[in-house]
Amino acid sequence: MFLLFNLVLTPLVPALGLYTLHRRYVQKKSAASFRGQWGIVSAEMKAFSRHQGPKIWLHAVSVGETMAAKPIARVLKAEIPNLHIALSSTTDTGHELAAGLLKSGEVDCAFYFPLDLAPVQSRVLGALKPNAICFVETELWPNLLHLARKKGIPTFLVNGRVSDNLLKTAPKLGLVWKWMSGNMSGFLMRGQADADRLKALKVADQKIFVTGDIKLEAPPASSDTLRQLWRERLEFGEEPLIIAGSTHPGEEEMVLQSYGELLKTIPNLKLAIAPRHNNRADEVSGLIEKTGYIAARRSNDAQLSENTVYLLDTVGELADFYAAADVTFVGGSLIPRGGHNVLEPILRGSPVLFGPHMMNFRAAAEVVTAHQLGSQLENEAALSGAISSWLSTADRPRFEAKVSQALAPHQGAAQRMARHIAAAIK
Repeated sequence: MFLLFNLVLTPLVPALGLYTLHRRYVQKKSAASFRGQWGIVSAEMKAFSRHQGPKIWLHAVSVGETMAAKPIARVLKAEIPNLHIALSSTTDTGHELAAGLLKSGEVDCAFYFPLDLAPVQSRVLGALKPNAICFVETELWPNLLHLARKKGIPTFLVNGRVSDNLLKTAPKLGLVWKWMSGNMSGFLMRGQADADRLKALKVADQKIFVTGDIKLEAPPASSDTLRQLWRERLEFGEEPLIIAGSTHPGEEEMVLQSYGELLKTIPNLKLAIAPRHNNRADEVSGLIEKTGYIAARRSNDAQLSENTVYLLDTVGELADFYAAADVTFVGGSLIPRGGHNVLEPILRGSPVLFGPHMMNFRAAAEVVTAHQLGSQLENEAALSGAISSWLSTADRPRFEAKVSQALAPHQGAAQRMARHIAAAIK
């Protein structure tokens, strides 16, 4: 299967080359991104390979997966003496966050994930010399999995989830899916529903383990502490605040329209918007100004004041910023994008609202609705009414007690995952 797969892949290499050149010189992506995609080994990667003791390669696609990788890395280092961790990312925002973890000493190497071409992956594997490879949540790469198994390197999916798209696509891949999943050492799944989906895709039972969802573990600081910190930073008191996080084009207009309606009955209500893609910050700022408000941008250290809408245009702060909210809306859900992480707001003490399009976060949406920690909306017309309803029944201590009850089965998820991985490399 390896030879057949690469026979099909080889004619596509020139197109991949043009794609990466377009990214580098037309889209103005970084040179580090281009070098990383082609597996050009950096001095940092060479230094990583010289470390004594065990080494693990963690791969996290973007910001959400990198945030999930953070507690895994911390617990792995506590579980395995003298462990060193290399963290790869696919997106620029993910890499920016990974670079921050490198700077803080939480990981020991940060680089862009290479294209899944056999010579490229072989070069990176030879440079890093990992004792195990862990993919966070979703991505599996055929050539890397094959080469890792050939070299005797165990591979794991951690905090694993099975999207609707994978559930439909995997059976169509036939022998390719069987080959890919067969090369994996273990699937450490976030919940039973995802484990059952893997079983439906003919993955061997002995490779599947339900370890809990890392994103449902308790945050490092209490939501009250974070709430006070952010509200002091924004220089406003206890006025009600809506945060619209991870929004996509079209959703900001919906949120701003609902906000205008709500101001008629709640005149001291405040709004903050955090677009999913930070490169849209200027566009969203323009929308805010066009609607008649002043855009107060986090990157300018602006504060919330009269007639302003706060724009969180930085990377890696949104999860903690949710603590300042009285109600949160999570985007990618009123338009068909599959949704985003609706668990982060409830972990920070805020009820969460989201639309009907939650295909990629179905299990998370079920946790929220089953425990009455938020509402799923049929459409944009329901947004202002749902916000008003949640604001009128706000009871933060009672809400946090309900969150604790909902999250109890997931405590220790990172520890359970780390022990599976440690057992494979000791």
